[in-house]
Amino acid sequence: ESARAVRERERERAMVVVQAWDDFYAKAEELLRSKPLDCRYTVKYKHNEGKMVLKVTDDSQCWTYKTNQASDLKKMEKLNHVLTAIMTRGPNVDLDALDNEQKGSKK
Repeated sequence: ESARAVRERERERAMVVVQAWDDFYAKAEELLRSKPLDCRYTVKYKHNEGKMVLKVTDDSQCWTYKTNQASDLKKMEKLNHVLTAIMTRGPNVDLDALDNEQKGSKK
C-alpha cells in the first residue's frame, strides 16, 4: 500500500462529521482558541446538491458540518464573526465585550 493511500485513509478517519450545529460551533471555537496559528476554516457550497459544508481543522483534528437549510446561513454568519475575532484579536478575545463594542458603535 502506498504512503499516499495510508495518509488519505488516516485523514478520512480523522475527519468527523458533526450532526448538531451547537456541537460544531463549540468544537470550532475551541479548536481555534487552542491552536490559532495551525487552524484553517473553510466553507464550500455545492450548488448542484444545494449543500453547504463547513470544515475546521488543524491537521490532527477535523470537524465538518453539512447542511442544506437556508436558516443555517445566519448561524454561519455568527460563527464567521466569532472565528474572525479570534483570528484577528487572539485566542483570549472576550466575545461579549466585542459585541458590546459593536453595538455601541452602531448607535
